[in-house]
Amino acid sequence: MMAQARHGMIIGAVVGAALGAFMFANGSPWFMILIMTPIGAIMGSAPWLLKPKQE
Repeated sequence: MMAQARHGMIIGAVVGAALGAFMFANGSPWFMILIMTPIGAIMGSAPWLLKPKQE
């Protein structure tokens, strides 16, 4: 995996966990943290994973 994709995944996971914690604090069920973390990680790494490969 490219370094940029890995960094995007880490930052996306942190943002997803923060979003899930915010939603939990506002009355959503606790498992929203578990749902939002991988979604954020995928969204953070998607631009580099979907980029055409250099030949």
